[in-house]
Amino acid sequence: MVGATVASTSTAAAYSSLTHPTARDPFKRRTTHPLVAATNRHVHGRTVTSLRQIHPRDHFANPPRPVFVASAAEAEEMAAEASTPAPAEASAKPFAVLFVCLGNICRSPAAEAVFRNLVSKRGLKSKFQIDSAGTIGYHEGNKADSRMISTSKKRGIEVTSISRPIKPSDFRIFDLILAMDRQNYEDILSSFDRWQHKETLPDSGPKKVKLMCSYCKRHTESEVPDPYYGGAKGFEKVLDLLEDACESLLDSIMAENENISA
Repeated sequence: MVGATVASTSTAAAYSSLTHPTARDPFKRRTTHPLVAATNRHVHGRTVTSLRQIHPRDHFANPPRPVFVASAAEAEEMAAEASTPAPAEASAKPFAVLFVCLGNICRSPAAEAVFRNLVSKRGLKSKFQIDSAGTIGYHEGNKADSRMISTSKKRGIEVTSISRPIKPSDFRIFDLILAMDRQNYEDILSSFDRWQHKETLPDSGPKKVKLMCSYCKRHTESEVPDPYYGGAKGFEKVLDLLEDACESLLDSIMAENENISA
């Protein structure tokens, strides 16, 4: 009975010492409210209780976080997701072509329409951005010349563009700029030289400018003549040259750009 009392007293004292440190208590510099574990042992027929302080680092007080173990099916699914290639980059930018003449009401609208029709027949509409413009803005906002519209329609080609002048951003947007004649060619380059001092334009700008007839294979003309002051035959001639040039132009672009295919 005395031994049990002593053990009980000793245990209480030790516990008090751990949980309520005093100025003379050697545990004073440790945590104010430590965790205590009691262990009972049987020694020579008596029960001896020993106490020990548990620090936060002990697994008993802070057991390790459970490790997530995936099932076979989940592991297979995660492996499949990891091996799945990243989404493909956005589809390549359409190849942009701009046709340019003087007023953008006869030749360049027709060139735009002929090339658009050809691209559509080959199933390449999504691969191209096609437009036309003039070196002057005199006819800005107007439809194409009615004579060009009717002559083109006889060949199954719809001319629907609205006249606009060429602008600085065209040198940034378009990959190729086709001039109908030598004067258009020079005017386009002069505009580039003038604009590049006012805003940032690509150094490759002048290299984008080509003569339309440089793509002709069945005709020897070096320029597409302006039919504005001529008769019906003049408009027919323009379309003959444009159809020849546009076929070769499309073949050339496709040969130089692997991402463009039907």
